[in-house]
Amino acid sequence: MKATRVYEQGAPENVKIEDVPQPEPTSMQVVVKVAAVGLCGHDQSDRNGLTRPHVGIPFTIGHEVAGTVVAVGDKVTGFAIGDRVATKQQTHCGECTNCRIGREIQCEQGRKFNYGGWAEYVALPVPGLLKVPENIDLKDAATIACTVGTTLNALRNVGQVMPGENVLITGAGGGLGLHGMQVAKALGGRAIAVTSSPSKVDQLRAAGADEVVVAQGKDYWEEIVKVTDGGPQVVLDNVGHPDLFSPIFRSLARNARYVFTGQVYRQKIDLYPAFLFGKETQIRGAGPGNMADFADSLQLVSEGKVNSIIDPMALDDVVEANRRLDASSFFGRGVLIP
Repeated sequence: MKATRVYEQGAPENVKIEDVPQPEPTSMQVVVKVAAVGLCGHDQSDRNGLTRPHVGIPFTIGHEVAGTVVAVGDKVTGFAIGDRVATKQQTHCGECTNCRIGREIQCEQGRKFNYGGWAEYVALPVPGLLKVPENIDLKDAATIACTVGTTLNALRNVGQVMPGENVLITGAGGGLGLHGMQVAKALGGRAIAVTSSPSKVDQLRAAGADEVVVAQGKDYWEEIVKVTDGGPQVVLDNVGHPDLFSPIFRSLARNARYVFTGQVYRQKIDLYPAFLFGKETQIRGAGPGNMADFADSLQLVSEGKVNSIIDPMALDDVVEANRRLDASSFFGRGVLIP
């Protein structure tokens, strides 16, 4: 089978395609014929060496997988050959106390990313897998756990969005941003998109943004205050850049919740504590959603309340796909199709 392999972390050209043996499942794994696999910022970090994968070099990237089960381990229950499945971006043991009570993000055995998806077949552990509703295309299902599940956790559980609130989303043209806008609206909020690309304004409006603010100069915070009639109540920050944080924080309404879900560049933000307590603002971080968030995300897509927005490319074009990932030129979440 074809699979990507990384022998040296760094440039997109370091991702090679090789012929490797098709994997066999361990007792608690299934082997999935990959229909689509996401191109995520974490994949980018793994390739660049900013994060260290839980496997040695060489390794195969890819943790957002959807496809069809073709082999089942001898201790697997609940899944059978032919099932259409998608994976949560991280697996967990499924047995410890935290996993049993729905806090698998604090799994006592340690969470691990599901590596190996940039390939034609991949062996996946059963914890973290869900069956995909028949009315969801597998190509759309691949990234739902990450794009919809992560933003659902950030906005519903952490940001506690209430109907009518203004929800400002940074990196709005990316995978988390576009799906976060839709999740905000599904929760009853108004979606305020922030983008650094004027060329994406019309696309963002077509994707459902109630307002679009172009982040240029230092005074665009005034435009945010204007379009939100006093400032946003919730911020979903997928970028974590100081040039975005300072103006957006200045624009906040009182009692706002500022939620970080990502950091693209290794740079610190500056903050005067007086501004924090003066506005009674909360700054919080939100990681991946749990399995309940994943299931709810599949339901939102199945019901048409959220649309999975993907930008597909062939697995054979993985180097060019990584160049586009580095250039932030995908609209929505890029996916590879074997």
